[in-house]
Amino acid sequence: MGDVLCAGQVLRYMVRMKLKLPLFLSLSTVLPALISCGAPTSTDTAHEAVVLGTQAQALATGTPAAEGVLSFLNDSSISYTVLDLEVPLDAPAAQALIDFREGPDGVLHTGDDRRFVSIEQVDAVPYVGPAALAALEAYAKGTGRVELPVDGHVGTFHGVAFNVAEARRAILAANTESASNLETVFGIPAAAVQSLVAARPILHMVQLSRLANVDAVTMGQLKAHTQQAAEGDPCTGPGICQPGLVCEGRPGDGSSPYGRCVDTSPLAGNGDVCSRFVACPSAELICIGLASGWVEGYCAPAWMGASFTEYSDLRLQSTSPLLTAPLVVVGLATVPMDINVELDIVHTAPHRLVLTLEDPGGETALLWDGPNEGTPPSRIVVTRGIPRDGSINGQWKLHVANPSGVGSGTLRSWTLKLTSRYD
Repeated sequence: MGDVLCAGQVLRYMVRMKLKLPLFLSLSTVLPALISCGAPTSTDTAHEAVVLGTQAQALATGTPAAEGVLSFLNDSSISYTVLDLEVPLDAPAAQALIDFREGPDGVLHTGDDRRFVSIEQVDAVPYVGPAALAALEAYAKGTGRVELPVDGHVGTFHGVAFNVAEARRAILAANTESASNLETVFGIPAAAVQSLVAARPILHMVQLSRLANVDAVTMGQLKAHTQQAAEGDPCTGPGICQPGLVCEGRPGDGSSPYGRCVDTSPLAGNGDVCSRFVACPSAELICIGLASGWVEGYCAPAWMGASFTEYSDLRLQSTSPLLTAPLVVVGLATVPMDINVELDIVHTAPHRLVLTLEDPGGETALLWDGPNEGTPPSRIVVTRGIPRDGSINGQWKLHVANPSGVGSGTLRSWTLKLTSRYD
């Protein structure tokens, strides 16, 4: 049979990350309008359900957004009213989703109940298409059902965009600031302040944005008056972080406006020798070098290491000789130390793939030469090619080539696990 494999022989391998800092692509171009309070219901006709399958970088099964949407739809407490009025979906789509979940007998909590296991399954429900899926994704993000990085876009509410860190700070202020402060210091109208205080505790951005009298002014003032970022929060330059913190790791290539607020104060034990058997003296330190196979490493501040995941959902067609999946790294020191790549690939001929890693400065490393080395492993330690004095913050690229043109599949996601130092 050579390189021709039947479906049952398709190789699939996946590595689950201990720390997710997902940077995934989805239907983000339409989310701001759909999540805003007062947005019109999404409308999809039955024949539009196939469109999602042809959209590049659409909401994909296995991403955090997909997990959030599926969890929401499988929650038996979610009623037709929630889907129709809260999300909001077009009424036929809301009813069709409930009908699917209740099974043939149309009664919940019986033996024929069904659950959604993939976005493709949701998409196949009558009247559900890209617009309905985008509305579901927006609602899942806005209610906190989706795991996002701190600089990940939660949504746009009354025309005001919030990332995760901004949303957390705004909700904290709405829950804890006195009515007097909200009105006199924040400049929020009295009617909106009354709604905020009466609704406490406010748990998510959809709830906050849909309170009576809460509008663009309220959302804008909550964001504007909670700009000082805590440790680990995203920052865009000096003066953004709380006192004692520094905005570190902003990319110089324009790939992201963000760095991270970090504490650069001296730590006891920084620079100490460490190993698999000799831990660093503090939880605020990590052992750099072990992930590269060193026997002896050294302790460094924990913020100098992180994992970054790109949910690419990149189709690896046999007719596409070279494809590239970018990933943006922020918030680290200046140059790399440990570089580990983890892959989630489904492919019918993975031993035909050639994988190359490119750093933000354009330096490359051959990760794996499938025709000569066989099937790539799910984790690759990078010890050659990428210099340890080049930039670490910025856009990294995973290049996937198939010189033979044999086989097809999908790069579902890839992860960079990095440690860093100052040059």
